[in-house]
Amino acid sequence: MRALCIDTSAEQAVWTEVPMPDAGVGEVRISVEAAGLNRADLLQIKGKYPGHVEHPVLGLECAGVVDQVGDGVDRAWLGRKVCALLPGGGLADAVTCSPQVLVSVPDGMELALAAGLCETWCTALFNLWDQAGTRPKERVLIHAGGSGVGVAAIQLTRLLGAVPYVTCGSDEKLAYSLARGAEHGVLRSDDWAAYFRGQGLKFDVILDPVGGGYLDQNLRLAADSARIALIGLLGGVKTEANLVELLSRNVTLFGRTLRTQPNSTKRRLLAELETIVWPALQRGRVHHGVEQIYAVDEVNAAYQRMQTGEQTAKSIVVMK
Repeated sequence: MRALCIDTSAEQAVWTEVPMPDAGVGEVRISVEAAGLNRADLLQIKGKYPGHVEHPVLGLECAGVVDQVGDGVDRAWLGRKVCALLPGGGLADAVTCSPQVLVSVPDGMELALAAGLCETWCTALFNLWDQAGTRPKERVLIHAGGSGVGVAAIQLTRLLGAVPYVTCGSDEKLAYSLARGAEHGVLRSDDWAAYFRGQGLKFDVILDPVGGGYLDQNLRLAADSARIALIGLLGGVKTEANLVELLSRNVTLFGRTLRTQPNSTKRRLLAELETIVWPALQRGRVHHGVEQIYAVDEVNAAYQRMQTGEQTAKSIVVMK
């Protein structure tokens, strides 16, 4: 079968023929229809993903049909359309995993669209709902608002009754974020921290995939008892910050990566996804956020667009 692996010498993703996996004890096998692309893939391709990555095949999420179950697994899974939240392996014709990381596809949704839901929405749920405990009427600042996670976070913030604000990398992404529910936003090329201060805005929750020099500015914008969620390091791994701001306002700063969470945590997040997000999708209250659909032979072009910041919201690859 085809699987998207890494050519380490060229720092490039390459489709490779590998053996078809069989479902082991306590596993199912998914015949993959489509899989999501994520920035974590770029880090893994370049050998810069933090921590140890066990799975040699790319792909943190996919959608497809369960075509095999292993010993100890309910055969009712066979033939079910599912989304999967994976540690890797989704960008392949088939992948095996525990049923704990599966959720049924929303009724009536195409598998090509469902493939882009798990990673973004579970990241938003994990940080804004589980960890930060976002409450109604709180102000939430979402950096990279036009990204896949950003778009999910904007819409989740609205579902929670809070008010989302964004920073974005282009006018087009800012317009897209506003159309998806952001209250207001500013380009990251501007002095966004000064702009928000000038508006008299403080934020109760800040979702930051940038890191680097953003920490000090985030602290300056933090309200009393604010929570800052660091979910990425696009802007670098080191910075200086005025820690008086952290102490004087009782700010909580935490870092989380979804990929490294145990299956029990992913199971809880997927249950929240099914309870909170699926009904909103079916009622048209939120948008799936899939804006680019690629064929198998276009995957490196898709990653290049992601690397240069041209991508808006979510990109997926159709395998069938």
